Amino acid sequence: MSIEALTQAPKGARIAPRMAVSLEEYQDRVRKTREWMHANDVDLLLLNQPEHYNWLSGYDPTSVFYHQTLIVPADDGEPLTLLCNKAELALCDETCWVEDVRVVWTHEDQTENTMDALRDRGLDKPKRVGLNLMSYHLRPQFAFDIRAALSDAEAVDVTQVVDDLRLVKSPAEIEHLRHAAHIADLGVTAGINAIREGVTDFEVMAAIQHATALNGGEFPAYPFLVDARGTLHGTPTGKILRPGDTIYMEVSGVKRRYHCNISRTAIIGEPPAKTKEIYDVAKRALDEATAAMVPGATVGELVELVAQLHSGYEKNTWGRFGFSMEISYPPIWIGGLSLMKGDDHVIEAGQVITMEPGLSYADGVTIGLGNNVLITEHGPEILNNVPVELFVR
Repeated sequence: MSIEALTQAPKGARIAPRMAVSLEEYQDRVRKTREWMHANDVDLLLLNQPEHYNWLSGYDPTSVFYHQTLIVPADDGEPLTLLCNKAELALCDETCWVEDVRVVWTHEDQTENTMDALRDRGLDKPKRVGLNLMSYHLRPQFAFDIRAALSDAEAVDVTQVVDDLRLVKSPAEIEHLRHAAHIADLGVTAGINAIREGVTDFEVMAAIQHATALNGGEFPAYPFLVDARGTLHGTPTGKILRPGDTIYMEVSGVKRRYHCNISRTAIIGEPPAKTKEIYDVAKRALDEATAAMVPGATVGELVELVAQLHSGYEKNTWGRFGFSMEISYPPIWIGGLSLMKGDDHVIEAGQVITMEPGLSYADGVTIGLGNNVLITEHGPEILNNVPVELFVR
């Protein structure tokens, strides 16, 4: 960013000291969002999903359980308004470029706060209003109340719309994702190195968390997974590791809320023939499905390919074996594109997608192998650098 850009900002904007991308990029995101609003006759967005208000405004809170709203009018000349919980105001000052920030308290009526802001802005009579109706963060009571308060407006769910706008990444976003993938690599490597007979799964997790934090990793949107019991989404229980235990790890690096995860599996002692067979099936699926991730491929084609490669293991395959990697907050780091049946997305250059076609509950074993993949015009680029092998400890 130029010195001139650092000292000047257009009306309704400010330069925050810790913005994740440039002010110009944030404004380009708003422009793209408004293009969709104009094309679909949506007059107003009331966004309560933190991934969405972060992507548009830069605002990076910690306590995303607070009800907070980004108001986005369709008119190009209109500024955005953020309703920010008082507890997060300092974080807003650090990260958010939106100048019109209005403080709300937790105990207040959030519907009335929203309506007060809309009336003050002359935005209280929209014909069509976009809401995050599929978000984990929009409480049903607020949705009911705001629809009653805007009773003349048609409510439109825009959750998938904004998710789709975020799928193709800018160069700045790709750099954050590369950094996140490197942090994930360091974390899972520390976990692999900590595995040996006699240690507990807690010690393995401690090594992972220490390595990710030491190297600048932020808090993840979903727990790291360390499981030696054969489950898919298991976390440590204090189990002492013994010969024959297979340990599945899934770790996400996080940089400026951009997540990149990695999945690897280790075993204590020489693996039995059946475990090797399961690993070989998962590894082949990972390699061939990754190679097929090229611009123009459809999610349906990738799903069918993995199904063929998992033939004979239908009971052990996962319903979803990958997803786009995005700005994410609890409770999940899964983006708007999912590698599973029913998703109609097309693979495009600039997307970053995790590919993890593992197998679970096969003879009490889960084999998880996964990488983050940047889609380029020349084909897939794997962002993780940890070898894909069954680590024998």
